[in-house]
Amino acid sequence: MYKPTSPQLTLTEPAFQMPGILPKDDWSFIYKEKIWPLIDENRFKHLYSGEAGAPNISIKLKLSLLIFMALEQLNWRQVEFMFMRRIDWINATYSEFGQTFIDHTTLFKFYQRLADDDSTYQLFVDLTNNFIEICGVSKKKQRVDSFFMLGWLATLSRYGLFKETIRSFLQSLRKHKLGLYAEVKDKLSLDYLQDSFDLTEKDKDKARGRIKETAKDLYLLKTSFEHHHQIGHYQTFKTLVQVFEQQCAVQSEDDLSSSGDVESDKELIEIKQNADTVGLKEKTSPDDTTPAEPEIEIREKPVGDKIISSPHNTDAEYTRKRAQTVVGHKGFLTETCDPENKVQFITDVNPEAATHADAAEISLSEQRLEDNNLKPEELHGDAGFVNGQSILDAAGRGIKLAGPSSGRSQSIEGFADADRPLDIADFKVQIDDETKELSVLSCPEAQVPIDQPRSEKTGKLLVHFNSDVCRACGSRERCPVKIGVKISTVTVDEAQHAGAARHHQYMGDPEYRRKCAVRAGAESLVNEIANGHNGRQSRHRNEKGSRLQLLMAGISCNVKRFIRFTQNCARNPANVPG
Repeated sequence: MYKPTSPQLTLTEPAFQMPGILPKDDWSFIYKEKIWPLIDENRFKHLYSGEAGAPNISIKLKLSLLIFMALEQLNWRQVEFMFMRRIDWINATYSEFGQTFIDHTTLFKFYQRLADDDSTYQLFVDLTNNFIEICGVSKKKQRVDSFFMLGWLATLSRYGLFKETIRSFLQSLRKHKLGLYAEVKDKLSLDYLQDSFDLTEKDKDKARGRIKETAKDLYLLKTSFEHHHQIGHYQTFKTLVQVFEQQCAVQSEDDLSSSGDVESDKELIEIKQNADTVGLKEKTSPDDTTPAEPEIEIREKPVGDKIISSPHNTDAEYTRKRAQTVVGHKGFLTETCDPENKVQFITDVNPEAATHADAAEISLSEQRLEDNNLKPEELHGDAGFVNGQSILDAAGRGIKLAGPSSGRSQSIEGFADADRPLDIADFKVQIDDETKELSVLSCPEAQVPIDQPRSEKTGKLLVHFNSDVCRACGSRERCPVKIGVKISTVTVDEAQHAGAARHHQYMGDPEYRRKCAVRAGAESLVNEIANGHNGRQSRHRNEKGSRLQLLMAGISCNVKRFIRFTQNCARNPANVPG
């Protein structure tokens, strides 16, 4: 049952019990008077059904404590400890002296409820829109950036992944099925639950053999319990099966002998475990027709759409950026950046897999901004976000996506070189005002195309030129046109031209580069969220927990900016929006 927070004031609040203990411009008064009323707890009442009973602690209070937690980078126990002792917290939340205890497990369970729901994102949107309206902030110009949100897990080698996956499953098995654990543990190559457990093999020469042994153990456990009516549903067992299928392949002796590749360089492991244990029948004689014992092949590269990097967080993905290796997620942040604004607010936060490309996210971000009534007129991003297709997609939504185009050299000196390679932006083109379709009028040397049909397969223009003219052209070595026997062809579409035209604009127009320099401020935003609000290191084992952590970081950052702006306006009335 949903129980709304009582609006009634009591005489045991700090304002009545200890008047003057806090300065008049203390942040807690701003939170209490201007932010607390903006928290719509009706958005969260569905989290408490009639069967679950009423919450004995105000939803507004728990949400506020989560915001304070992100503001000051605290953990659950620290919040429990601080709430009883912080007069500013007590004042900000209309709490009474002597009634300020909240168990950290209560707060954590509430957090888990929020992680399974989208209400916190709606709270972020509501607060952001209210802050922008109150502070008179312009949404016309915004900037976007991304950063890696690191998982709390170490980057595991294949050997470490195999060992930790087996260990996690055996812990569950020992806890729930001690008898089965006792039967299977002696058949494994080592004791995975020993106290001094190491996920690395210090001797690199032995690592190859160790991987074979652990792969054999994976297969033994998989075949032993895959038909068990209870163990087969353990999440740790499902993860074990998925790791094995992604990293290993089973081949029978018949398959190998028919391929003639038994002595190849593949890493093969012969399974010689007891037939009753692994569910296979041994051959008793050369004439026996029972299935042959399988061989286990260690794949050169794992297969699958989403490769597991750790059994503890199957959502976390491995990626590499230059010398940095990451197992975790990627956070995307958008904020206002109009120079006329006295304060800037974050307008969108979103975590994705670490392998998610910036260019794939920009359209999704624009759609969320539009849906939340936060759509900008100009959106500034770096080369990771800007390409020909993203420029066209943004234009279709009425947004000017500004920034350098990806996939091209950013050397201004190289672009100014008279012998630089030519691209489609050097051609004379025309774009229809209504259909937005591209047509090529002439090449850089003023040759008019013979024709330019559009490919039915790719949708691109096949622009044909006279081969004799092209072969005699002095720019043929720099030109993208492919010279054939009868005709010369250049293939182009609207997105390719948009990307090339943006590259020319950015490299050739100093004024445009100065305009795009506003995006650099997003680096400070990333630093503020990542290092000032616990956004860099994920505290959770799944993506939904990390998503909520990033959302709370965004909310707390906006709350902090709003409070500081309000305090500044109180000290300098000239800054109050008109």
